[in-house]
Amino acid sequence: MSNFLSLAGEWEVKLADGSRHKAILPGTLDTNNIGYEDKPAKKLYQDENYIENEALSASKVIATRFTRNHTYEGKAVFRRVCDQEMAGEKRYFLIAERARVLELSIDGVSVPSISGSLSTPYIFEVTGLLHKGAVIEITSDNSYEGLPHDNIVYSSAATDETQTNWNGIIGRFGLLIRERTFIESIRVYPKRSLEDGRWILDTEVCIESDKWFREKLELEFEELGRTGTLEIAGTAGKSYFKMSIDAGVPDDLLWDEYEGRLCHVRAVLIKNAGKEGSSDVLEEAFGIRSFEDIDGHLCLNGRRIFLRSEANCAVFPEEGHPPVSVDAWKEVIRTYMGYGVNCLRFHSHCPPEEAFMAADELGIMMQPELSHWNPADAFSDQTAAGYYRRELSEIIRTYANHPSFVMMTFGNELQYKEDGAPIVKELLKLCHEMDKTRLFAFSSNAFYGEKGADPDSDFYTAMRYKGLPMRATFDGMQGYLNNEYPNACHNYDDTVAEIRKEYEGPVYSFEVGQFEVLPDFKEIDLFHGVTRPDNLGLIKEKVAKKGLLDNWEKWVEATGELSLLGYREEVEAALRSRDYSGISLLGLQDFPGQGTALVGMLNSHLVPKPYSFAEPGRFRSFFTDVLPLVYLEKYTYVEDEVLRAKVRVANYSKGDIEGRLEVSVCKQKYVFYENEEDKPDICKQGSLSDVGEIEISLSKLGLKKNSAVDLHVSFAGFDNTYRIFVYMPGSQNPVKPANVHQTKVLDNEARKVLENGGVVFLAPDSSKEEIPSSIKSTFTTDFWSVGTFASQEGSMGLLIDDKHPLFRDYPTDFYTDYQWFMQASQRAIILPEGIKSIVTVMDSYAYLRNMGMLLEFNCLKGKVFISSMGLHDLMDYPECRALLSSIYEYISSEEFVPERSIDFDELKKMICSEC
Repeated sequence: MSNFLSLAGEWEVKLADGSRHKAILPGTLDTNNIGYEDKPAKKLYQDENYIENEALSASKVIATRFTRNHTYEGKAVFRRVCDQEMAGEKRYFLIAERARVLELSIDGVSVPSISGSLSTPYIFEVTGLLHKGAVIEITSDNSYEGLPHDNIVYSSAATDETQTNWNGIIGRFGLLIRERTFIESIRVYPKRSLEDGRWILDTEVCIESDKWFREKLELEFEELGRTGTLEIAGTAGKSYFKMSIDAGVPDDLLWDEYEGRLCHVRAVLIKNAGKEGSSDVLEEAFGIRSFEDIDGHLCLNGRRIFLRSEANCAVFPEEGHPPVSVDAWKEVIRTYMGYGVNCLRFHSHCPPEEAFMAADELGIMMQPELSHWNPADAFSDQTAAGYYRRELSEIIRTYANHPSFVMMTFGNELQYKEDGAPIVKELLKLCHEMDKTRLFAFSSNAFYGEKGADPDSDFYTAMRYKGLPMRATFDGMQGYLNNEYPNACHNYDDTVAEIRKEYEGPVYSFEVGQFEVLPDFKEIDLFHGVTRPDNLGLIKEKVAKKGLLDNWEKWVEATGELSLLGYREEVEAALRSRDYSGISLLGLQDFPGQGTALVGMLNSHLVPKPYSFAEPGRFRSFFTDVLPLVYLEKYTYVEDEVLRAKVRVANYSKGDIEGRLEVSVCKQKYVFYENEEDKPDICKQGSLSDVGEIEISLSKLGLKKNSAVDLHVSFAGFDNTYRIFVYMPGSQNPVKPANVHQTKVLDNEARKVLENGGVVFLAPDSSKEEIPSSIKSTFTTDFWSVGTFASQEGSMGLLIDDKHPLFRDYPTDFYTDYQWFMQASQRAIILPEGIKSIVTVMDSYAYLRNMGMLLEFNCLKGKVFISSMGLHDLMDYPECRALLSSIYEYISSEEFVPERSIDFDELKKMICSEC
């Protein structure tokens, strides 16, 4: 007789309105096409700084997230008549692996749950109640009556912004058949001795019985060849027995990063010293590893590591819920691994057990969280405190044997008031008492970092520390990446030094990146499930009306390349920080909600976007365990300068690395050691090591014109490449041609020049006063989404007509790179529809305004060239001097032949310099 009877199949379901339907379980109301129309409701989330974006909220359909084909919030009663006989000598437990709030009744008799939460299986004992012909009624409630509703539905566990607040039962669903006395669970907690490196396997076995018992318990650790025996006795209910196994564990049995080695333990209950044979057997897989804080750093098996984490927000648009198969989760995790990820943070949710099983096998670390997002008064409500105390305990117990489960927090961006503080302290104490093999913290980005580190938490992850940054970009386009001249030297050593004044635990950054990419409409064809992309459809309609659809892929690619540039700087800055334990991204995957935050290299279906910027290898080239880092003071140089830079290697591999620094530029190789016999450098594992200093005279590169060149560095086979821009001295003294009238305003003198067939260079100061019809552009694309952060202008980087003759001697791609930093940070002119720019400032999907910075027209009998970049105020920068030289050369040449004509008054109105 199998120990599991499936309850999969057709059930009758009754909704709160009295309507009745047929539904297949496992499944959800959504997958069964049951529910109501999905309509816009409520603000996106509960941040007190939330500002509604009118451009998005005015739509008649949902413009800020995917739309569910069916939606329902409330109680749903699933009913079925049992069609199997139950053997009287066995015990029966109904299990629903993943659900919302469940209640069970059999023949009208309420059955209490043994366990169950949004993050763990529901289990009910139905022994003696269930029989052939019995009526089973399961009430599933996704309105969370009596629970912290808002905390739950804002979390990724239940928000319509991501996985949806589905109702139903998914995963394993049926009856577990057990002996009258059986082994309920085995939990193995490996501990490594810091003195001699030996391992102690603290093992806890739970015996469940419906009577008093006395038996023998045998444990066999298969791979270790170790056994243990206990004489046990207990009363009805749960009894816990502990055994410690002292084991010499060889390194090739340790679970490790990218090495998913598992061991197995077999527990046997033996009646009457073996005279009646075994009464129950249970086998479990587990992993042997240590994950701990050593000297303020995260360490795996005693080795310092660097978390390369990605935030998974439960975005699964086809099913509307996380996968519940190991193979599906392996596919998900391998996709992330292709981009260099070694850790997954589950933003305000805990995945099903199959996710941990897949991560166990693949050697990926996991950080689940409670179904909890409350940035105001977490744990003030005693009902909430009780619910989360239960969910926390069940997660720790349920997933205890998974070595991939290494750390945990109580939710996302939590804040508490005075009455919540004791609960936090109590819950952290509970964690540390229950499980000493994992690290726990109050919250990811607690108090947005404003109150600093919680002393009882095992690690600190935040976006800042009391005003000091822990990443390069923030909402409102704050942060050095948009506000300081580019270099490759930034790190967070000063921030960590301040943290260390009050906190000694591991530190890593939170939700780094959030660079939005314009939507790739090819994804629309991938939707065949429970959600539909009405938000993407609305954007596509708007793009088509603006006449941008034919060239839209260029727009997507230009924003994607700029996003990749930003992510690289964020990652390298973290690697340059000596005491950082890692970086957690947000993110590699598009987020369909919160205004439509398309921040990913991957679309919402976890498919790489069909562009070069999204190729996994390009991201993995810097999101990796060993990386040479060149400390460039800038990216733009004059050809007569000497490039000097330190080179360090961040080594978070599994051992020391020995080698020599190798550098090449323009096919020229540079050696920075005396001779071949010199002793190679050794980069210690878990360190940032100096390996040399570059000194290159750029005049010896043999460049004949302004050039973009690649500086390539290699150490022991580990490579990195930096694009730098070198300008010839002749481009550094821009002189206005005699035949060009240069002006800041379109005055009568400018008009006369145009009437006489002359050339006007209109270059107003780049200010709101001089160009009223403009926005302040930013270097990077917008932050997360204008649907969430409506106060940001929404610029999305530059789209450059790189084939234009203007750029013949000004090296550029069609997308933004560091040589455009100063120019891209100026004013963007808001233009009438249909006017094309040489340099376009792309706009957020919410507005799609036509904006530009460099334009040209025929006007009256002459020609006019317009710049809103304020180049004359940027003459401290070689790239700006070179660009102005290129403009002068172009507009004084015969190649200056604008395609479009414009009326003088229309031009004046557009620039509005004297309105």
